[in-house]
Amino acid sequence: MTLRRDVLAAIDADRGAFRSRFSALVDDRGLDLASPPSRSDHPDDRSEREALLVDRVRAFDDLPLGLTLTGPAYRDTPIVYVNRWFRERTGYALDELRGRNPRLFQGPDPDPDARADFREALSTWSTVTVELENRRRDGTPFANRVSLRPLSGDAGTVTHWVAAQEPEPIDRSEAESG
Repeated sequence: MTLRRDVLAAIDADRGAFRSRFSALVDDRGLDLASPPSRSDHPDDRSEREALLVDRVRAFDDLPLGLTLTGPAYRDTPIVYVNRWFRERTGYALDELRGRNPRLFQGPDPDPDARADFREALSTWSTVTVELENRRRDGTPFANRVSLRPLSGDAGTVTHWVAAQEPEPIDRSEAESG
């Protein structure tokens, strides 16, 4: 499995399996990540489930992979948390992202096929991976391979979504010379 799939599976694991999956990822891949925070480290007014999911994504703050946790699609999929690594790569502060739809990363000419794939995944509660061109806060484009996964609550309904992003700079000189 790819790192992206392993991380998404760990975030979606039941409570007992998350720590063991996290430890296995760190050990098997030689990652330098601190152990995940305990739930009581971040008290606030979020639901217990959302706080748990934020803690799980936060545990991967320094993983060289972007992670975005969003709320449910029926609320326009608002960003709840974005890991530090992806915030640093895109130039956004967490306060600028929280509550906004991930479309803010979208470039001026979005790929209609990728958008359709996202819409279908959101409406059918399914996993999807697409490649698209996004923009950093300063407008710089980057190629982004995004895997989106639904996260279901105890009742089986999707409560949140998690996305893993693998951003790469777009080499305009290659595109212009080809």
